Amino acid sequence: MMTQIAYSVLGFVLAIGILIVVHEFGHYIVAKGLGVKVLRFSVGFGPALWSRRGGADGTEYVLAAVPLGGYVKMLDENEGEVAPAELHRAFNRQSLKRRTAIVLAGPGFNFLFAILAYWVVFMSGVPGLKPVIGRVAAHSPAEIAGLRAGDLILRINGRHVQSLGQDRLYLFQEALDHAAVRIRVLTPKGQKRTVTLNLDHVRAATLSKGHLGAVLGIYGWQPVLVPRIAEVEPHSPAARAGLKVGDLIVSIDGQAVHRWSRIAAIIRSHPLQPLHVGVRHKGRSQELIITPKAVKVAGQRIGQIGAGIKVPVLPASLRVVVRLGPVAALGAALDDTWLMSRLTVEMLGKMLLLQISPKSISGPLTIAQYAGYSVQVGFASFLMFLGVVSISLGVLNLMPVPVLDGGHVLFYLLEWLKGGPISEQLIGWGQRVGVTLLIGLMMLAFYNDITRILG
Repeated sequence: MMTQIAYSVLGFVLAIGILIVVHEFGHYIVAKGLGVKVLRFSVGFGPALWSRRGGADGTEYVLAAVPLGGYVKMLDENEGEVAPAELHRAFNRQSLKRRTAIVLAGPGFNFLFAILAYWVVFMSGVPGLKPVIGRVAAHSPAEIAGLRAGDLILRINGRHVQSLGQDRLYLFQEALDHAAVRIRVLTPKGQKRTVTLNLDHVRAATLSKGHLGAVLGIYGWQPVLVPRIAEVEPHSPAARAGLKVGDLIVSIDGQAVHRWSRIAAIIRSHPLQPLHVGVRHKGRSQELIITPKAVKVAGQRIGQIGAGIKVPVLPASLRVVVRLGPVAALGAALDDTWLMSRLTVEMLGKMLLLQISPKSISGPLTIAQYAGYSVQVGFASFLMFLGVVSISLGVLNLMPVPVLDGGHVLFYLLEWLKGGPISEQLIGWGQRVGVTLLIGLMMLAFYNDITRILG
């Protein structure tokens, strides 16, 4: 537990630190390039932990105590007096085009970073699962289309498929558009056929779950979990009843069982209720009485006995590594960045229309958890995670909410339509509304994070 928390903290600090630097560097480098004087480049808010001045303009580079954002402070008459000799370098004196370019550079660099991250990952290789369908959910779009377990997916709308989930973003976008998708498969008997996957009835709420099983009904290889015990926790109900490593569970309450999934379901549904468990070990059979302890999970009381099995390793024949050349990897990176950006915008829109539950909004705690997991998996996983979060930050900052970059662009648009500066009163009112909205969004995100952790 403590190790996972340490990884989460490390991953979160690394991820947020990198992405803040990327975003603020976009503002910084474009402002410098357009001749605007930069006074401070801060990573984080609050008291400075470290600072240094450098460059011809004596820019102050700061590492602050609260690592939940950053900012670039530019010379500006709205924030203090400016010497007459430097008025031409003040941000507020720049043309609308220049100010817009500086503001948009932050989100722009988030998207550029995502493209770079995906490009590196696609060239280095992405481990995956061979596109063999392991199971098709009943009454799902996949079953209705005629897809079956054992089918090898060859192409999706003409796109060559090398691993299951490779075209996940593309399929999600097609589902969001309620499109029909043509899938070319090779059956276990060696026959090629094309089926049409109708996504007309896929709901946006289902898309928010984010995996192919929930959306399409397609699941990859799933091992047959033989109920042979591989682990028994000390002082657990299983240990007290006499269950041992190597025991094969063959029946519960007189009913024959062959799969661990069935056994687990029975145990979960019988907290504090004695179960007559038939086991076989080295040819000898016996019956044990095991009373599962009650544990509260996701608000429900379930049973646990403190025993588990060994999950089979994925066969080498089903493992693939999708590795692309530089040009193909760049094309895939651009494609995935565009699809992820578009999906994020459309899902946000559907959330505002209440077609998707606000519970799908994640905050810093969830980001930290995923950051920790990706750090443990490896560099490529962490880089892919950074790409996803960078796109989310880019899209979020482009929202037309005052205090965000998109809000500044909205004010510039109003200034252009009016033909002159807009009133300070309107800007102040807009910023108060923007801060209120952001605080509300942050509180909702924290609430969702806490309920996920507790549930």
